[in-house]
Amino acid sequence: MYILVSSEEHRTLIIDEPQSFLHPGAAKKLIETIKQFPQHQYFIATHSPEIIASANPSTIIKLQYQDCETSASVINPKEIKSQNHILAELGVRLSDVFGADSILWVEGQTEEKCFPLILEKVAKIILMGIKILSVNSTDALLDGKRSDLVFDIYTKLTTRASLFPPAIGFIFDRESKTETEIQELKNRGMTFLRLPMYENYLLDSEAISVTINEEATWLEIPISITQVQQHIDKIKQEKACLLQGVKREEVSDNNWLEKIHGANILESMFKELCDNKLEFRKTKHSYKLTEWLVENKPNFLSELAEELRNSLNKNQ
Repeated sequence: MYILVSSEEHRTLIIDEPQSFLHPGAAKKLIETIKQFPQHQYFIATHSPEIIASANPSTIIKLQYQDCETSASVINPKEIKSQNHILAELGVRLSDVFGADSILWVEGQTEEKCFPLILEKVAKIILMGIKILSVNSTDALLDGKRSDLVFDIYTKLTTRASLFPPAIGFIFDRESKTETEIQELKNRGMTFLRLPMYENYLLDSEAISVTINEEATWLEIPISITQVQQHIDKIKQEKACLLQGVKREEVSDNNWLEKIHGANILESMFKELCDNKLEFRKTKHSYKLTEWLVENKPNFLSELAEELRNSLNKNQ
């Protein structure tokens, strides 16, 4: 910093890993200070996506260690800016994807938290270099009007000459989408869960009773497994909480899980069993259900674990 502000001559400054001994906020301020002295030339070695984003460099050189030697490739800064716009569409930042070997894009924050747990504990997959990230709005990405954007994201983010991982996969809820819509999106690289949404895989009466009782500590009598199962059976018998567009006559015992809105079932169950005093929240309670199932009934999630495994294998 002394050389930066006091030198009367143009200098070349080489800075190695400025983020290593600085708070992230201080590292960004360092870069902003450097940019006030454009008469100098700067070479910065960094592993920090925040430094790259803050510096807006004229040249980016990526070093990779392969086959016992280090190779260098130049990355076009315009390409980085273009892909940053795409990341903004997805609702993530460069720091979210930086350093990953591959990424599995998922429906939302609930899946982002739960899927790694299922892959590691049930599917027995070590997620070394694999990141699981949620997109900002799957509705905006998957409606027919913007399907071209999905394809654009898929192709541009797989470009090898970039800071982003070379292998990207997408797995989303199918909800009320028609088979025609699903097939069109599959043709563009999307993958979908077999059941309409993640919560459809979590409807285990014991896991639900444990989760409710941990939260509803004010209840004089804990909610029993039988009570939860009776509630599920009632919804099943009445053919309630169906997906939008599903007709009652289309629902049978064999396809019930494929026709229901799992999140709505959990929401109604939490309210009714707790006299409207406990609100079901996906990011909190779906994760608690997942944790319990992974530890106590991993086989209950084995089908989903296999779906996730297949999605990773397909895109690697």
